Amino acid sequence: MASHVESVPFIQTDLQKQLAALRRAIPVSRMLDYGVAPGDALSVHASARDEHPQAWDVLCEFQAARYRELARASMERGHRATAAYAWRAVHALLQCAQLAFNADSPRKKELYEGAHVAMQAHADASDDLTELRLAHEEGVLHGWEVRPLAQAARGAVVVLGGLSGWGAVYLGMARALAARGFQVVLAEGPGQGLTRMHGGMHLDAKTLPLFSRFIDHAQSLAAGRIGVVGNSFGGLLAAHLAVRDPRVRAVAINGAPMAPTVPDFRTAREQMQAVFGVHTLDALARGLADLCLEPVRHRTDAAMLIVQGGCDPLVPMDAQKDFFQLASSQVKTVLQWCDGEHTIYNHAPERNLRMADWFVEQLVPHGP
Repeated sequence: MASHVESVPFIQTDLQKQLAALRRAIPVSRMLDYGVAPGDALSVHASARDEHPQAWDVLCEFQAARYRELARASMERGHRATAAYAWRAVHALLQCAQLAFNADSPRKKELYEGAHVAMQAHADASDDLTELRLAHEEGVLHGWEVRPLAQAARGAVVVLGGLSGWGAVYLGMARALAARGFQVVLAEGPGQGLTRMHGGMHLDAKTLPLFSRFIDHAQSLAAGRIGVVGNSFGGLLAAHLAVRDPRVRAVAINGAPMAPTVPDFRTAREQMQAVFGVHTLDALARGLADLCLEPVRHRTDAAMLIVQGGCDPLVPMDAQKDFFQLASSQVKTVLQWCDGEHTIYNHAPERNLRMADWFVEQLVPHGP
């Protein structure tokens, strides 16, 4: 008599549910944009689908440990280029690891600081990158400078991140701009990166003007005109900079709402609360209301570029065109990818090149 084997339904654990959400929030394309090698990104995603997986941050940290050993061994042997590559890989993987945590827990800070140390080591092994610390009356603003190697700077561009990715995660974008002759500042402003995690400085109506300190620094580094790029929620901050500071001659907005509201996505809500340093949805709504831009009150003469994707779950196609209402300039350009993910992760190299080309057209009087 054949025995009856009852099938046991697969029950998804809380960790597996969390990993499924993280795979959606941190797709392979985003990891590649941040500097993770394709094989490592695929490996992390595959391991996150295992029946008995480890936590996302542990999976990323495991990959980073291999590169840390490679970097140290390469430096001992005098292989500087390999060490620089490996340290950037450590940075990128730890940046992806810290994305697993929305609030500034000790574990998130540990991972972010580890990523920062790796980028310092990458800078030491590179010729184009320097850490940035801007002291002011409220504390210290953190960031990085990327300088052009083949020519004198002919302008400067400040690059802003959003709710969860800042600073050196945009190194690929910065190097595309530097290759065009721009001095680039990768900013970690109020509510972002080490400026928040070390200095405790959050974003609000009082700290928002401090983003202009990055413009001050960019102007001190390079003669010529100044542009600003804002990625994700940072696009709104870039628009504020353009409205507030007439030194901004060109602004690119990549994946931002002009009138932000409390989002439906829990992850985005928690990340926003961390940026603003608030704990209730009412306080978050008040903070967001302070950032709403209105064409009647807010104007800029800067040339404006909108970058949009047709598969962006956070900002619908054409929603960003509302920013054009702020612009007095006749230069209003749209770059779009019908299959583009949020901030165009899935076409990052082309995005970087075409955005850099646009800044050349706007900021360099005689073109390329």
